[in-house]
Amino acid sequence: MALSGAMVVGAATGKWSVSQETVSAHGKWSTYGSPNEKRNNSEVASFNGDAIPNSLGYTVHLINNKAKTMSGNAGLYKDYTTYGDNNSGMVGRNYYADVRSKALEPNQSTVRLHFSADRK
Repeated sequence: MALSGAMVVGAATGKWSVSQETVSAHGKWSTYGSPNEKRNNSEVASFNGDAIPNSLGYTVHLINNKAKTMSGNAGLYKDYTTYGDNNSGMVGRNYYADVRSKALEPNQSTVRLHFSADRK
């Protein structure tokens, strides 16, 4: 019975999606990666880096399928969860993590992260 309750709570709090995205050099935003369905009314999106190759770092936020910004920016760090506030996404819709390199970054890169359109 406790296991069943834990599964329901986990589903209600959202889920992670793993995404791999090509990030252009010089502060440009990434290509679309994998979607994540928003499952609750949380006003926070969650981001966690898995492979972030450029040493100057990245910024990330949530977007919809028309590239409209849906949350505030957050830093993207390896094995550390950050949060984008002001998440205006609607429950039941898919959203994407949009990753940006730093303006001084001269290299294109491939970033892998896991993210949620809900607070994790």
